[in-house]
Amino acid sequence: QQALLDEHASQCGFCTPGFVMSLFALYLKTPQATREQVLEAISGNLCRCTGYRPIIAAGCRMHGYPAPSHWSRSAPAAQARRAALRALKRGQSLRMPGFLAPRTIDELATAFAEEPGALLLAGGTDVGLWVTKQLRELPTILYIGDVEELQCLRNSATGLQIGAAVSLTDAWGALVEAFPPLAELAQRFGSPPVRNSGTLCGNLANGSPIGDAIPVLMALGAELELRRGAHVRRLPLERFYLGYQRKDLQPGEFIASVLVPPPREGEFIGAYKVSKRFDQDISAVCGAFAVRVAEGQIVTARLAYGGMAATVARAVRTERALIGAGWSEASIVRASVCLAEDFTPLSDLRGSSAFRLETARNLLRRFYFEHTHPTVATRTVHALPAVPSA
Repeated sequence: QQALLDEHASQCGFCTPGFVMSLFALYLKTPQATREQVLEAISGNLCRCTGYRPIIAAGCRMHGYPAPSHWSRSAPAAQARRAALRALKRGQSLRMPGFLAPRTIDELATAFAEEPGALLLAGGTDVGLWVTKQLRELPTILYIGDVEELQCLRNSATGLQIGAAVSLTDAWGALVEAFPPLAELAQRFGSPPVRNSGTLCGNLANGSPIGDAIPVLMALGAELELRRGAHVRRLPLERFYLGYQRKDLQPGEFIASVLVPPPREGEFIGAYKVSKRFDQDISAVCGAFAVRVAEGQIVTARLAYGGMAATVARAVRTERALIGAGWSEASIVRASVCLAEDFTPLSDLRGSSAFRLETARNLLRRFYFEHTHPTVATRTVHALPAVPSA
């Protein structure tokens, strides 16, 4: 707060509380924030006064102030704060008219089977907008955030299992650890506040054709674990979407977790998002690729695109053209012609049909170059001006 005051960064003041909290979270996590860390921390906060320069300056300066005496960054102090928060946790399910927060997955499954028209609520990053923007009246709400079984995040020899209540922050962190090439897309997926509240499985359940997690998990060969009452079944993610906002879900059935296979030897991974802004923007096209190469020949290929059709989908004809071909630019160019058979994109404010098709082809070529010619520049980095010293 003092840094924002000293840098004259409050301006109209409407956005200031959000910036304070985002910067305070960064202050707690880092001994000295860099400019890039400040930009990442406040990427989810908007200032309509266009006064980001003093806000960024305050973020870079805030570590120069002495810490308040009543708290510390030390591990024991952090553990004590966590323990105090855990002590507030309820031991029983919360029931109110039109609202239930069950504690176990069995209780959730039973409640949803009895009232399949209820709304499953996780992070609320979509549902909140239904209320504030579309003025919807919501049905009975089943909140899944207190279900311990849905908070599982485990990595084993069979792959990565991500429960339905796991936040985007934790889920993307686990995915990037297993598949480092996903780091940029993870950073550009929403903003820190959105990633901290939203869930990965919620993004999959929403099923938006421009949901950026779906192409990635589809290319990786992910499966959904679905539950209805006591019955559990697995379904490949690519078979989950039947059409625009239509999913293979029975009444009372819900996503319990998503299972991502482990990395495969000789497999190249890539994911790319094209949008009008780098941060905080919806994709025009999102492409994700998993291609396994052995002895210079393409053995398997999974290519998934968002923004190209009514649902995220694999480019199956392009995949067939690649499998068995040599791992070369000529093979990539020849196969990319088949994208016109896989997709007939719409034109809208984010891009024309021709733009989307050409972008999809170029992303495949970019993927090839990044994994074959690492010295060839495929990214343009725009340097930001330095913040003047105080």
